[in-house]
Amino acid sequence: KNLTVGSTGTDVKNLQKVLNSDSDTKVSSSGAGSPGNETTYFGSATKKAIQKFQVKYGLAVPGGVGYGNFGPKTKAKMTEVSKLKGF
Repeated sequence: KNLTVGSTGTDVKNLQKVLNSDSDTKVSSSGAGSPGNETTYFGSATKKAIQKFQVKYGLAVPGGVGYGNFGPKTKAKMTEVSKLKGF
């Protein structure tokens, strides 16, 4: 499902784990959302990490449509990346 700021649940926690597996897209370096401290809440830190992921893989640009949202294109690339990382 699509995830945006305010979304909650295990999907968000799994998303944060994949984002945290890459130093370029880490949700947070310490505290809530950091590796090992992933949460079930999609807040501003998760949105920023999604934005970094989207820019890294050429999925969206700052100010562009879908920037910061976990929609179909981002989800497809995230699925591909997570399989490569063994998730």
